[in-house]
Amino acid sequence: MEYALGNMVVHIHWVLDKPALPGWEDIRQTVSGHTFYYIYSGKGIFRCEEEDREVEAGTLVYLWPGLPLYMKSSEAHPLRMTMLLFDCASLRKSENGWDAPEPIERLRLPFLMPLQSERMGKIGGLLREAEREWVPGDLVREARVKSVWYRLVQEVHEAAEAGGRHSGEEGIAAALRRFKEKLDTGFATEFRITELAEQTGFSPVYLRRTFAARYGCSPKEYLDQLRNEHAVRRLRFTGDSITDIAKACGYSDLYQFSKAFKKRNGISPSEYRRKQGD
Repeated sequence: MEYALGNMVVHIHWVLDKPALPGWEDIRQTVSGHTFYYIYSGKGIFRCEEEDREVEAGTLVYLWPGLPLYMKSSEAHPLRMTMLLFDCASLRKSENGWDAPEPIERLRLPFLMPLQSERMGKIGGLLREAEREWVPGDLVREARVKSVWYRLVQEVHEAAEAGGRHSGEEGIAAALRRFKEKLDTGFATEFRITELAEQTGFSPVYLRRTFAARYGCSPKEYLDQLRNEHAVRRLRFTGDSITDIAKACGYSDLYQFSKAFKKRNGISPSEYRRKQGD
């Protein structure tokens, strides 16, 4: 199924450090969940779907549910890895409330992903952090590991996208980050999203589609939501006039602000402010 990173929820089953022991062999025992293996050092063979693949340091391995795997470490250069076993689902909230979670059968990731040096440091560091934090049954520590997972899964998707299309800062992942930053910092100014998208070097249609896949909504929907969130906080926590709030949040006039606010929140800005004071 299609999913957006911003809509994902996760349950962590297990985080395991596999030490560097010469010649060890193992079989993936749990095939009902998703698994990440990150190889810090060493060399070995991973046999998947009757094909032997050589693996080495700096490689991320992704196993989706149902995929069997046989692993063998080199005698001379033993593998040192971290394993992270998890389930994930897409969870959306509509105007009518929360939808039922939809299990994600497979992430948009390749089986093997050799990483560039910058990614190796980030992804390896996140897996080490998950190792340190993991204490099964401790809900606070498990929540910390979940926070690591959310950062990890974004880094991994960006690595996959950069490797599949462009490299370095010219990739779609980097373009999306720059584009979103312009929305985040320039929400109070008037601009055309199409013109802003064209500045990235990708077509507006392609950028719109990939933005929605990553963040769960179109750029226009994201900007509308962002402006509304800023307006809600100004109405609640400041004494600014509604006209000034409209201008500070990027609306061209009071009428446009009132219309957009009521459509999203069900009441006018003045009614919202009055209810906060009740």
